[in-house]
Amino acid sequence: MTMKQRTAIGFRTVIDLTVKSDAACLCRRPSANLFKMPMRDTSYRKRMSVLICLLSMQWVIDVSAQAYIAGEDEAFYDAYKDGWQTGDWSGRGFRDWKLFAPEYAGHTEEGQEQYAGFFIAEADKEADLGASAREGKAFGIFANGTGFEETVAFRAFEQPLGVGDVFSFRFEFDAFSDRFESQSEEISSVGIALRIESDASSLAELASGRAMVLAVIEGLSTYQILDADPRFNTRVFIDPAGIEVGITVREEFRYDLQMTTLSDQVAHYFPNRALKLRPTEADEAQAADPEIKSFALFNLNGGDSNAYFGSFQISAQE
Repeated sequence: MTMKQRTAIGFRTVIDLTVKSDAACLCRRPSANLFKMPMRDTSYRKRMSVLICLLSMQWVIDVSAQAYIAGEDEAFYDAYKDGWQTGDWSGRGFRDWKLFAPEYAGHTEEGQEQYAGFFIAEADKEADLGASAREGKAFGIFANGTGFEETVAFRAFEQPLGVGDVFSFRFEFDAFSDRFESQSEEISSVGIALRIESDASSLAELASGRAMVLAVIEGLSTYQILDADPRFNTRVFIDPAGIEVGITVREEFRYDLQMTTLSDQVAHYFPNRALKLRPTEADEAQAADPEIKSFALFNLNGGDSNAYFGSFQISAQE
């Protein structure tokens, strides 16, 4: 709560309360024309009395909800010492990981090379790993080859995100480039999706239940948002050092997004955006407000550059 907000609460309290004990700093109800009176000594003393009371009460009366850390996870936690696999669980506030990448080995035609998977990236081994690393580590996803390689990591929240909750993370992807001559005409993309589904059983489910997506898309030099709008250009250029993102859930299935480019620590704000609702045949099917129940990290044919993620955190209101 800001000083202005606290002062406002204190002011309303002084105006509305009739003092019934001397514990309330001896404030009296100000007259309606207090600030219209001519400046005289008695008026000045009354004004100062009210002001002192306001300043003292702003520290006593604070009805704002307090935020606390409801969930967190990092690539440097002990659970990932042996790598990053399906079923891994660490930190708090999240369920276990479900990782999907096709087994290309042994299924490619002659002359084809396809690679996709997950790993714990280390800054001293990955030259392109920048500020998205914490304690020198991040979650890494790769997908490159002669075809259209895909990898998706799904993870559910222990509790759906509520109004006022903030989900934050770091995301880094340099650019699309490929050491192979790709035979695919599909458009590559890398990023994160918030989902209204809590579970996933296959890579294909990335396309279902998406409420919003923050992504880097092949051929575009800025970060893109896909939500109720088919595609929104943030006009924030891709930062090789990565970005830190905070998504705040609002009422009526809306959200605020803050994106900070880590190379220069400049914050960019995108408030009051609408999340995407799943199309339904009957309005009553969505009578209850949908909830954000999970997220998905994806690398769809990113090429030579790995996608890095980390610093997952949930801030909730008491």
